[in-house]
Amino acid sequence: MSTEETNQGVLGAVLGFGGGVAGVSVNERTALSISAIWAGVNNISQDIAGLPCQLFRKTDAGIEPVTGHRATRLLNLQASALQNSFQLRQSLVAQVLLRGNAYGKIERDGRQSLAKIHFKHPGETEVRLSNGRLWYKFNGDPKLYADYEVIHLRGLSLDGVMGVSVLTYHRETIGKGLASSRSQTRFYENGTRATLALEIDKRLSKEAAANLRESYQEVYGGVENTGKPLILEEGMKARPLSLSPADAQYIEQAKLTRSDICAILRMPPHKIGDLERSTNNNIEQQSLDYVGDTLMPWLLNFEQEYRLKLLRTDEVENSYFRHNITALLRADATARATYYGKMLERGVYSINEVRALEERNGIGPAGDERFIQVNMMPLSRVNELTDAQIAAKGPQTSPKPTDEADPTDE
Repeated sequence: MSTEETNQGVLGAVLGFGGGVAGVSVNERTALSISAIWAGVNNISQDIAGLPCQLFRKTDAGIEPVTGHRATRLLNLQASALQNSFQLRQSLVAQVLLRGNAYGKIERDGRQSLAKIHFKHPGETEVRLSNGRLWYKFNGDPKLYADYEVIHLRGLSLDGVMGVSVLTYHRETIGKGLASSRSQTRFYENGTRATLALEIDKRLSKEAAANLRESYQEVYGGVENTGKPLILEEGMKARPLSLSPADAQYIEQAKLTRSDICAILRMPPHKIGDLERSTNNNIEQQSLDYVGDTLMPWLLNFEQEYRLKLLRTDEVENSYFRHNITALLRADATARATYYGKMLERGVYSINEVRALEERNGIGPAGDERFIQVNMMPLSRVNELTDAQIAAKGPQTSPKPTDEADPTDE
């Protein structure tokens, strides 16, 4: 199966030809040199890698967390001798975001128990489809691995098997961003864009014009020479040049590229440092959208892959992985307090459970009590309580004065 990032394309990118747009090579390394792509990939990969991935089991009594399982250790502490779990998951997420596919080879011990997960680069992985199953071969390893021996994370797929590469499908957008960045670098290397023309009455030979250009560049070129007074000789005049419309829209093109990258990665602009349209009122909503629209689809994707590849057949039916997204609130004490308060009011959490989430010891059996608002009741009981009250009180009449005589007694 093709990953659409062939060896020829990678080689061409390394050597500086092929696989490029606007004269620049587009590959995962050059793409990450664009600040917007770096920020987007780094944010998503770090946020997902930093979430605890917990294992739960369904029982007759309900749902209970599973402790001591080797899979939780691999996903939350140590993946292999080369990577801890954070580093492994961050690498996997970064690759699936850029290349559409990411691979982790599962190593088991003599008892077929989980031992390690080894990160494998997509460029060094060959995927084969045979008899309805996927098989994997890694560079330098003669063995062919079955699908249950490899974690295969994939993004958007057009054939249902392999994820498509962002670097391939958005090569032109990324190439324009690289070309724009390179152009800006050249702009500052030369000091400024040409803003004046030097005029002289007599005609200059090619050698004289070249010498004049070189001497001018030597004295006035470069950022360090910006602002030097201009000295003209032999009746030479300086005529200011106005910027072309294309030059005037240079910054707008850079903004457009950043917007395109946000759309590709499904990132709110403020997450990559673009605060032009962000305010204190809408950043909170954008952050919620980031969790729900950007992170959640990936988390569900990864949880299902972990469940199928890291659990035994007898465990898959009743056990599952779940990322704890409340960890994203760790740095926001106000948001955590609001969230815990609502969970306590509705009886979802007990005090001891909240303290456990805050990594504090419980307060004893009393902390296991759950609380709800006493003034809340099901709508179905409102009419029942009203009818019962009416029946108990009887007909409602105005009370008689106790100190005054009833005029009907006479």
